[in-house]
Amino acid sequence: MNQTAKVVLLSVALLLVVAAGVAVKMIWFPTIKDIWFQNARQLRLAPGGLIVLRPTHFPRATTNDLIYVPYQRGNKLAGRNVTFQQLISIIYQYNPGRVYLPPGAPGNNFDILVTVPLYTARERLKKMILSKTGYTASVETRDADVLALKVENPNSPNMTPSAANERQDSNFKNGKLYLTHMKLQDITGGLENFMKTPVVDETGMSNYYDFTLDWKPGMNPNQLSRDDFDRIIGGWGLKLEPDTSSVEMLVVKKGTWL
Repeated sequence: MNQTAKVVLLSVALLLVVAAGVAVKMIWFPTIKDIWFQNARQLRLAPGGLIVLRPTHFPRATTNDLIYVPYQRGNKLAGRNVTFQQLISIIYQYNPGRVYLPPGAPGNNFDILVTVPLYTARERLKKMILSKTGYTASVETRDADVLALKVENPNSPNMTPSAANERQDSNFKNGKLYLTHMKLQDITGGLENFMKTPVVDETGMSNYYDFTLDWKPGMNPNQLSRDDFDRIIGGWGLKLEPDTSSVEMLVVKKGTWL
């Protein structure tokens, strides 16, 4: 084979390698479409095998939605314009109200897209957080500012003892939301989630209760204010007061992967 033929064959081989690389990139690393973050229907159209973490592509004013859809014995997840606190809570499976962010933690928002079963992606996502931001997290007990849940009116008609034969349920009817056979611990977890602050139960009430609250169709809990929550729990004869307490927190800090 003469020298010219060798050069031609080498060039063809190089072209094939480059083409193969492009093909693999197109197959395994598809362009991430912003529309996949829009709603559950669009998320279902996203291909499997993706674990994406990026600075948000959406304006600050965009609602920071989280979307889950069933997928392969797990869920697909799309998080749009989520805060660093929310991101840490998603990846570490911890209530955002108990995520402690140190001074200097990232203040920018993120997009997260996972189209593999979420439980299989968490360790990789923790490493991605560390490599992109330099932060990791671990559970510690520490003194923190909290909101203490206390009794203001023990005879409220909107929070009544639950019958022993009732089962836990929620139901909406005629402008009211009915929560049946729940403990106050179920309520405090939800309050922590929405208020982004630890809530400590100081009511001394350990039984099951039925709760009633006014609720308009289409109301978004993420858009409720502190006054809204005070009004809701006030209707149950409860109140929240600032306090300090030693509580378990997911503490975010600079770290290295061990």
